[in-house]
Amino acid sequence: MITKLKNSLTTKIFLVTCLLLTAVCALTYGLIAQLMPLTYTADQERLLADQADRLAKQLEEYTLADCGPLLSQFTFQYGVPVSIQDSAGNVVGGVDPSDIMPTGENGQWVMLPTHSSGEDIRPNNENADYIVYCIGSDFSFKDSSENCQLLVFASTRVVNQAAEALGHIWPWLAAAILLVSVLTSLFYAHFITRPIVRLSGISQKLSELDFSWRCKEKRTDEIGTLAHNLDELADHLSRSMQKLQAANDTLRKDVEREQQLEQAQRDFFSAVSHELKTPITVMKGQLGGMLDGIGVYADRDKYLARSLAVANQMESLVQELLTVSRMERGGELSMIPVELAALIRSCLQNYDELFQQKEQTVIADLPSGIWSAGDPGLLKKALGNLLSNAALYSPVGVKIWISARKEDNNIVLSVENEGAHIAPEQLPHLFEPFFRSDPSRSRQTGGSGLGLYLVQKIAEQHGGSCQIQNSARGVCATLILPNSTQTTY
Repeated sequence: MITKLKNSLTTKIFLVTCLLLTAVCALTYGLIAQLMPLTYTADQERLLADQADRLAKQLEEYTLADCGPLLSQFTFQYGVPVSIQDSAGNVVGGVDPSDIMPTGENGQWVMLPTHSSGEDIRPNNENADYIVYCIGSDFSFKDSSENCQLLVFASTRVVNQAAEALGHIWPWLAAAILLVSVLTSLFYAHFITRPIVRLSGISQKLSELDFSWRCKEKRTDEIGTLAHNLDELADHLSRSMQKLQAANDTLRKDVEREQQLEQAQRDFFSAVSHELKTPITVMKGQLGGMLDGIGVYADRDKYLARSLAVANQMESLVQELLTVSRMERGGELSMIPVELAALIRSCLQNYDELFQQKEQTVIADLPSGIWSAGDPGLLKKALGNLLSNAALYSPVGVKIWISARKEDNNIVLSVENEGAHIAPEQLPHLFEPFFRSDPSRSRQTGGSGLGLYLVQKIAEQHGGSCQIQNSARGVCATLILPNSTQTTY
């Protein structure tokens, strides 16, 4: 119970309200019981004093013998006996004060046997709860100059009976007060705390980062303002959490991308080390054998030629590494208008001897007037790598198709060689550095493993891309470049 009282606002308000209502009702009952006799007596005295003065003025217009009906009428109207005494204190009219005794029924008066007229006027205190008091007023009759005194007697009998009645019914009154207090407190506590409890539940949801709840209060008081503020807080927190989540996702992606780049860089240097270490080892062995004149290495001319070929291979690899480094740094390109048909024909001339050695036929579809802005040296390098791959990885005597065309806002250059095929699981890795689909013959064909990687980088530097896929005739490499808006230069 104590824990619930500490944790429940409804219980606290119920108990406080119930206690306050009970205390107020009890205090009201006590004040009524205490003040009712005093208030009644004061009001009765004021009323009877006014009526006594009025009656005294009326008696001044009557004689002693004629005042009887007027006194009777006054007694009947106000329910109080009156007495007239002369200046010597003798009763000359009305009732004898010593004969007055209040009865226990409805506060009515009864007349007792007449006493001697010389007794003093005094209250009857035989029963303290029924005090008799009198109010006097001086006057003189019409036919006499002697001063007389009009006495009007009253009692607290009626008000004391009311006080007694309150005393008899106080247990029932207390039960009624308690019942009304409990019911009223329950309703009041529930009515007052219902929105607060609901707001507390919603704030709990907000603390659990659940921003889907809304108060939807239509009140305009402080509770309504609090609900509106909670709704705005939920909206702001929801937007902030979304932004934070988006920032976290971006940061996570950046971290993952950075880790991938670092891993790719490590793999790249590892592959470069491997690619350079092997030919260096071969060349050192050949040069050492020739210096020592051991066995077959006595034929220096033969192995000097081989060492030169290895050196040329290493030089080619270094040049490609330098190109890769340039691409990685993202340096500015010398972008100039390039007529692609002429550029491709120039590349074909450079690889014409390779095509003849493998008895391959090149079929070119190169319409003039196809322009693109780019770095001629890099574009020629990318096209040369595609052409050399088509020649080196195709069987002897096959056909190679080369075409250029405009497609929407792009220029599409295609190099397709027949008689070749790439395993589907290898296609996604073709543009990775030092990846070879046929490692067993890569060095014999002169490939460094950086060719397609360079093609992709060059395409990206020019705002394009490169794709390689198996076709019906073999393998098709597609270089996509942005179309220049200029047709002539």
